[in-house]
Amino acid sequence: MSQNIHLRHSSIRKSSKALAVITAILLVSGLPDAAVANEKKVGKSCNKIGERINLKESYLECRWKSEGKKVYFLLTKIIEDLNPSISPEPYTNCRLPEAIKNRLDGWNSYVSIAYPVVKSTLDPLGSNTYLFIPVDFKDAVGVGSPEKMLRTEVKKIYEWLDWYSNGKVSIQIDYPKSWLRSSKLASELTTWPDLAKPSSPGDKLSGISLVEALLADVEQTYDLSKYQGVYFLPSLAAKSLENGVFLNNTFNTPKGSFTGGGYIYGNSAFEREEFVWAFIIHDFLHSFGLALHAPGQELPFGIQDTTFGGLGINEWDTMSLGWTNDGDVYCVSKENLKTAEIQLVPIEREQKGTQSIMIKLSDTQVLVIESHRRDKWGMKFLPGFYGVSTYLVDTSVQNDPTKPASKSTRFANYIKNTQTNKDRLVNRRYWQETDAKGNRKSGWVTQPTWDMDFILFENESLVTNGIKITLKKSGHNDLVRIERAQ
Repeated sequence: MSQNIHLRHSSIRKSSKALAVITAILLVSGLPDAAVANEKKVGKSCNKIGERINLKESYLECRWKSEGKKVYFLLTKIIEDLNPSISPEPYTNCRLPEAIKNRLDGWNSYVSIAYPVVKSTLDPLGSNTYLFIPVDFKDAVGVGSPEKMLRTEVKKIYEWLDWYSNGKVSIQIDYPKSWLRSSKLASELTTWPDLAKPSSPGDKLSGISLVEALLADVEQTYDLSKYQGVYFLPSLAAKSLENGVFLNNTFNTPKGSFTGGGYIYGNSAFEREEFVWAFIIHDFLHSFGLALHAPGQELPFGIQDTTFGGLGINEWDTMSLGWTNDGDVYCVSKENLKTAEIQLVPIEREQKGTQSIMIKLSDTQVLVIESHRRDKWGMKFLPGFYGVSTYLVDTSVQNDPTKPASKSTRFANYIKNTQTNKDRLVNRRYWQETDAKGNRKSGWVTQPTWDMDFILFENESLVTNGIKITLKKSGHNDLVRIERAQ
C-alpha cells in the first residue's frame, strides 16, 4: 500500500514539474494569449474599414487591399522616423521651371506654378506679420469669445507652417481679445456675387470697397504699416458675408493707404465644418505666390484644392516655395530610371523620411508619387484610409479656373488607374446651391463621393508614361516600386 502511495506521489511530482515547465514556456511565449490569437488575423478578411483590434504593442486595422479585399493590417503603436532613400539625382533636377508661353488674364495671372514663386504679399522664406480681426456689426452681433477661438486656430497655423516649411517661414499673428464693432451695418455689405471686382453690386459695398470700409475701422486702433495683411472674421450672424474674399492690393484708407492682403473669411465655412486654420492657410499659400487649385479634380489629397480630406501640402508646391530639404524627394529622370523600391512617408504625417518620388519625363513634365494617411494633418480622412496617388505636372500649362479641370486647363492632374474598378467612397458631403440673386441653400448628404481608382492600395499597380508604379507593401508607410513598363 505504501509503495503504491509512493509511486502515486512520485507521479504527481513529475506531473507537477512537467506542468510547471509547460506553464513557464507558455508564459514566456505569451501563449495562450488573446493578442497572439488576434495576430493570426493579420491578412485575413474583415468587415468594416477602420475597425481596430488592440494588441500589446501593436494593433490590427481593417483596410482595403487589391481586388476590393478588406483585410487586417498589423501596425505598431509607435511610429519612428525613416532614413530617406538615396536619390539618384538631386531634387533640383526635378524642380522644373515655369514654361508658360501665353499667359491668361485674371487673378491667377500673377501667381506661380513652379519654383521660384513670385512673391505676392507674404515672403515664403523668412518672417511675416499679419492681423486677424474678428468683426461684428450692430445688426449682426458677435457671440462668444473670439480670443478663445483664435488662440486654438493660430496655434494650428504656427504648427502647420513650421512643419511643412521645415522651419523656413513664420508668421506673427496679432488679434484682439474681443469683437471689433464695424461702423457699417452688415446689411450694407456683401461678398456676393463677384469677389474680385471693385464694383459694388447695387447699393452694397463689396470687393475692394468692402475691404476698405473695414480697414477704416481697424486703423483707428492698429498701425497697419506693421502688417502685411488683415484677415477679417465676420460674426456668424452676418449672413451677407458668407463667401470668402481674397484680395492682395493697395487699399485706400482715411489715413492714407495700405498695401497687402485684404481677406474676409467666408463664415459659411463653419456650416461646411471646415477648419478655420486650414481655410486661412490656403489663402496664405496664395499670398506666398502659389497658384494652387491643381492637382484637384475634387479629390481630397491636399490643402491646395479642398479641405475635406488631407490638409498637408503636396511636395511640388513645397518645392516651389523653396521649403524642400535634401532627402525629401527621390528624383530620377526617365532615361536614367532603374527598378527601385522607395519607402514613402505620408504627407499628412509629421514623420521624417522620403516625402515624394518624382520622375522627370521632359523639360516641362514630371510625375509625382505621394503617400496619404489619416494622421495629424489628415483627420478628415475616414479611419483606415491609406494609399498612394500619382499626378502629372506640366509647367507649360497655366491654370484656367473658368473651365473644368483637364490637362489643358490645370498645370497638374491626378492620374486615374484604368486597370482597377473600385467603388466611389461613400461619405458625408456638404452641398450648396446659390441662385442669381445670391440666395443660398445648403445641407449635408451621405452619398458616393470621390473615385478611389485615383489611388493605389497594396498590391495594385499603375502604368503611365511608360512607367509602372506598384504599391508593394503598406503599413504605417508605403513601399513603392518604380520600373519601366514592359
